[in-house]
This record gives sequence, structure tokens and C-alpha cells, in this order.
Amino acid sequence: MPVSGAYELVGWRLHDRIRLKKNPRYWDAANTKTELVDFLPITSPATALNLYATKRVDIVWDKDLVPTELLDILLKRGDFHTFPYLGIYFFRFNVNRKPFDDPRVRLALALCIDKERIVKKVTNAGEIPATNFTPPGTARYHAPPGLGYDPARARKLLAEAGYPGGKGFPRFQYSFNAADIHAKIAVEMQQMWHDELGIDMDLKQMEWGVYLAEQSKVDFELSRSSWIGDYNDPDTFLNLWMSNNGNNRTGWKNENYDRLLTEADLQTDLGKREKMLQEAESIVLREGVPAVPLFFYVGFNYYPDRVKGIYANILDNHPLNAIWKERE
Repeated sequence: MPVSGAYELVGWRLHDRIRLKKNPRYWDAANTKTELVDFLPITSPATALNLYATKRVDIVWDKDLVPTELLDILLKRGDFHTFPYLGIYFFRFNVNRKPFDDPRVRLALALCIDKERIVKKVTNAGEIPATNFTPPGTARYHAPPGLGYDPARARKLLAEAGYPGGKGFPRFQYSFNAADIHAKIAVEMQQMWHDELGIDMDLKQMEWGVYLAEQSKVDFELSRSSWIGDYNDPDTFLNLWMSNNGNNRTGWKNENYDRLLTEADLQTDLGKREKMLQEAESIVLREGVPAVPLFFYVGFNYYPDRVKGIYANILDNHPLNAIWKERE
């Protein structure tokens, strides 16, 4: 396959590896540091760590390939690197399903999540509790405050919606893909809502492909979600909730929100644009609540000192042609 980039494809063996080699026709081939690169499709954190420990891999990029049970030890090591990251973990409501068609119900559930408890007890890698959708450090933007932890207000809202003390509230399902961390977070939320609101949630863990299909069809009640910014701008997070965005996947629509996002995209005054985006994000966070932010990711990868050319950045982008390894 002819390419113009720094590397060209040598082979792709399913469930084994993708192999790239230096492209001699690349315009800057003289400064491409590494001749051959293999990508391994590892899904198990324990396997990734074992391959790294036995020097069969040099770099582990994926934040999900860090064994959470060893985080307290790994975080102290010099070859384990953390940094602010343009990504958020949240869950969606299907606003077309009762009782989640009532924004008071959605607000009540949002207000009863102790996010500090989740990041300290479950994730434990330095994640930041999120009250809004745009991560800290997003370029040219300061997010408005969202909802805090307020169980008393949550109980009042649930009563106003017709479910005092949780009475009459139907059991519902929370969908998530099969990874231990998602199950642990789900259990925490299940307990919080039971203790504070008197409502009960069933957990629905599923295989990745089935989970994605369910999300695409909006065939769920509540669903675990996350979003990694495609570019460093608030728009990559806020346009998720526009009526015509295929990634909305909640059934929620708001004409004022759509108008603000559309006008903001045409605004060349950065100060005015920021205010429009802040107003729009406040609508999602405090009024519509089609989704609830839980925490901002931290970037987490590991590699030894002999690997050079990697520099932490909020997008976690690392050009391969700048990376090289010293001989041992």
C-alpha cells in the first residue's frame, strides 16, 4: 500500500501484530529514528505488564492496560508516567424511557453521585472528579460549574417527580462493557442510589460489540460512556449534545443549545465564543442533564528511560518517527 508518511505497512496478522517499517520515500526519512515498529493488540492489563516486565514490549500506551490493583505501587515508579488528558468518563440517560423522560429524575440521580468517592476508592490513578464535560486545560475555554453532590436536593426532586423516598420508582438497568473498572464504578453508583434515594438498579455487563450496538440504537436506560477529544477545543465535547449529532445517543434535543453551538462556531471573537459555549454547557449540565460527567481521565503510559522522544501532552499524541530506543 503506497503511503506518504514516515512508515509503511509490512504486515497485519489478526490478533497478533501490525508491523510497520521506515518509509524511504518519506520527505523526512533521514530523521525517522526507528526502522521497524510492531503494534500488539493486548487487551489484558496483566498481560501488558508482564510483556513489559520481560522486555518483550517497550511502550504501553493504553490507559486501560494498567492493572488497577497495582496502581499504588506503579505510580511510584519512574517509568510510569501520568499527565492531564483530554478525556472524560460519564454516563448517558435515554430520555425517551420513563422515568428518565423527566429532567427532575435525571437531576436527582446526578446529584446523588459522590464522585470523590469513585476516584479515590475505585479508579485511584489521580483522576479529577468532573462536574462539567470539558476537561481542565481545554484550549481557550473555562468551563462553567456543574452539579455538585447534594443528596438532600436529590430526594426533594425525586419526590416532586412523584417518587417520595423512591416509592414506586421502577427498577432500571445500567449498561456497560466488560471491563473490571466499569463494573466497580457501576456497583458504587448502584449503592449510592439505593442508600440515598431508595431506588434499585440492575447491572447489565456485555461484550464490546453488543454494547456499541446498543448505544448506537439508543436501546438502553442508562449507559456507561466516555469521550476522548479529537482536537483541543471545547467544541469536540459540547457538540456531542446537538440534536443532529450521531454521538448524542440520548434522545435529548434542545433548540437553544443547538443555536448557541451553531453561532459559536461562526464567532471569530474568542471571548464572545467562550461565553456562548459556557451558556450552552450550563444548559446540558444544569437543565437538560442528558448525561452526567463522573471524572476526567489522566493519561497513563509506561516506558523505560532508554526510550526517547516521548513528551507528555493533553492529546497524548506522539509521532512515531520521533521515537527511538537507546541500545542497552
